[in-house]
Amino acid sequence: MNKEFKSNGMNENLANSKDWKFKHIALNFLFLTTFIFVGFKTYAQDSIVVKGKFIGNTKYAKVLMKKFDIGNFAVGGATIKNDSFKLVLPPQIPAGVYRFQYAVGEGEKYLDIIINGKEKEIAFTLEANEEIALPKFTASVENQKWYAYQKQNGLQLERIALLNQFINAYPNAQAEVVKVAVKEWEMERDLYWKNFEQFKTEMKGTWAYEMVANRPYYFTNPLEDFRIQDFNKREHFWDNFDANNPKLLNTPLYTEHILNYLRYWMNPNMNFSAEEKTNGFKRAVDVIIRKFAGNEATHTFAYKYLSLGFKEIGEEEVLQYLDENYKNLAEQCFDAFEKTEFEKRMVGYAALKQGNKAPDFKLNDVHTKLKAKSLYKLKSEKTILVFWSSTCPHCMEEMPKLNNWAAEHKELKIIAVSLDTDSALHQETIKKLPQMIHTCDYKAWETEAATKYFIAATPTFIVLNQEKKIIGKYSSLEQVVK
Repeated sequence: MNKEFKSNGMNENLANSKDWKFKHIALNFLFLTTFIFVGFKTYAQDSIVVKGKFIGNTKYAKVLMKKFDIGNFAVGGATIKNDSFKLVLPPQIPAGVYRFQYAVGEGEKYLDIIINGKEKEIAFTLEANEEIALPKFTASVENQKWYAYQKQNGLQLERIALLNQFINAYPNAQAEVVKVAVKEWEMERDLYWKNFEQFKTEMKGTWAYEMVANRPYYFTNPLEDFRIQDFNKREHFWDNFDANNPKLLNTPLYTEHILNYLRYWMNPNMNFSAEEKTNGFKRAVDVIIRKFAGNEATHTFAYKYLSLGFKEIGEEEVLQYLDENYKNLAEQCFDAFEKTEFEKRMVGYAALKQGNKAPDFKLNDVHTKLKAKSLYKLKSEKTILVFWSSTCPHCMEEMPKLNNWAAEHKELKIIAVSLDTDSALHQETIKKLPQMIHTCDYKAWETEAATKYFIAATPTFIVLNQEKKIIGKYSSLEQVVK
């Protein structure tokens, strides 16, 4: 769990912490939000009205309107009354694609709606109780055509995927039934490209054009192994994608494309080790930074999005790679607050460099009667520090494994530095982890050890040798025991 993730409960949209979000976009969004809620009286005649009706609604109470930037952020909202909502927007609202979210949590649901500034009324209906429902636009030609294409495109790609699955799974690639399936697959592929090009021709110059043109599908050979197909899709992932158009920052295209590119290294079917995943992320960083380098605004966006994202998900080694290899870019695009955070991280990297003497700290032993009162007083061939908390889900996956591993390696000392604040929860949790030395002062991220070791995410593992010199810093137990 990332330090800020813990305190703010943000999701994978990579919104940041410690008021970064506020400092970065507050003035812009405050201006926009003000007009959404109170400014419409001034611009009533030219205002843009968004109306939605949730047919059969029994569970949705509010709609949040979100704008894209580095992630997406709420800029307005409306209550759903009698199955309907209405938002009145100022005419000068920046054109783009906005997200209208009507369900939160694990079952998050939303619609992306084009607001082009020309259409003054946008209206849709949606079957509220359908698991997968597409809106029917009763006003807004551009949204009508975009969603009609998405429906057609989705059905077509589903047929292609089923054919691909059948062809790939059939035991005899030379069988007649496979040859027939391949011909059907080719027909569907050709039809896809025909529809794709027709839509682009008809909608050129619109936001709908950008949303379709920048999401082309790469067709692999259905006779090849799925892992090879996934690899080839990745090799062609950036084909025909415009990564240097600042206009597209106000759409979900850039955030989603980057996330989908990175997800390859998190695919469980690929069976990547922790080291392979980390190295894959580093290579992906280089590709992304290079792809977005053709425009200053998109280049800045890509760097800040990656920096914020890897910090948020606790991939500190990748964040360090990004910071150290692109520090000139960081100095150009970070604001004063971000630069301060960046400089702190750089100090931390230098302090925890491999071979450096580890910082000493007090041991507030809460589990056994330990004679050693500090790290340096504890004698061991090797010492492993693990920074964790009882409220961190990933920690609670790793800690039992570490406890079992510790039982088989009595020659080592494992110090579990908890960042908990709830002493009762902590005490109850460590009863199941008796193979470690537990220390906690219930000051969370401000505890002495966490500050001296520049801890920004949990779990974090730091391995020390007999002389208390740093061997390495890791984000998973797998990396520690390799």
